[in-house]
Amino acid sequence: MIWPDYLIEVAGITHKVDVLAVLSPVTGVELKIAFIIADTPLRPEDVERFSVWRQEGRFDKVVIIALRDVSVEAYELAKKLGIDIVRVGRDIEVKYREELGKYDVLHVHPVISKENAVKTLKKHEKGFLKRIGVLKHHFLIYLPFIEFELEAIVRGPEEEGSGEVEELSLTFEGIRGSLVIEEGDTLKPLKDRGGFAELSDAALDMIRILTRDGYKTISELAMELKLGEGKIKSVANFLLNKALVDVYSDVVEIRKTIAENSFSILRSLEARGVHLHEGEPPASNKELVIFPRTSIDGLISFIESFARKISAIHVVYYPFYVGLIECNGEKKVVKYALVDAVTGADARAVSWLLTYVEDVIEGFVERASQ
Repeated sequence: MIWPDYLIEVAGITHKVDVLAVLSPVTGVELKIAFIIADTPLRPEDVERFSVWRQEGRFDKVVIIALRDVSVEAYELAKKLGIDIVRVGRDIEVKYREELGKYDVLHVHPVISKENAVKTLKKHEKGFLKRIGVLKHHFLIYLPFIEFELEAIVRGPEEEGSGEVEELSLTFEGIRGSLVIEEGDTLKPLKDRGGFAELSDAALDMIRILTRDGYKTISELAMELKLGEGKIKSVANFLLNKALVDVYSDVVEIRKTIAENSFSILRSLEARGVHLHEGEPPASNKELVIFPRTSIDGLISFIESFARKISAIHVVYYPFYVGLIECNGEKKVVKYALVDAVTGADARAVSWLLTYVEDVIEGFVERASQ
């Protein structure tokens, strides 16, 4: 059983556990696991407080999902108290840093001043004929982008441009896992294609087969994947919508999507003369850092389904100025306006990502307003 927003009382004060899972691995035995989301920096005193919650709530286990940084002292105390800490996107990052030996985390400081960015943000207050809202808040946000460098391959004699070395990089935004390209003077996540971190096993297997053979009939895929033709058609249409395959009647053909969407955020920044700093952006009450939420493991599986090996992975925290526009009307509606803090360009193509981290943004704005 799953209980969202489970309430407990400690010393006469009511507290909320984000999710309580009650499991029965053996008849007559119940295990209560409490999940707590921490959207502020996690410190030892927070761990102590959650330990008290475990006692008062009689939980068998407490898992803290940390959305921001975690102090070393908090980690050590949690180990002693038997509390698990999961840093969103981090645990799996460590795994691949150890395996590849070339995993790095970088961040970029703003090039554009906040004053100039606010001028651009305020333009979103006006519509075509009338004022549509008011810029209520503005702040700097760092969004995560994940770049994968792929091992170079030499095109074979049967391929166009044979003998040429093909070096590719793929960049994904770290919230939903969608591909990112450069458009104009800013970044553009390909929203319409959706994320690529959670493709089904059937979809990945189909990509592997089509990468190997180029194309297959529906019946051939059904036979090799041991699935019904209806299921094969459904998976093929799913991949078609993601621009990964073409479907002609009963034939499915792979598309060279990998090469078509090659983009390196690092090379783009270096070409602009922007200095890259090691590590995550420094913690600050005036700047919001969004850590990766998509599955890096899932993105790796997607890339490797094209028979391509990954030579390096980079997480780049890229700065944007965010404006919260409170729109006019009977009900107050807030929309996001973004400015690329490196180039000063309007970054409206990125703004949809913020709808997936509204809880973190609301908490940040509330704390900043106090």
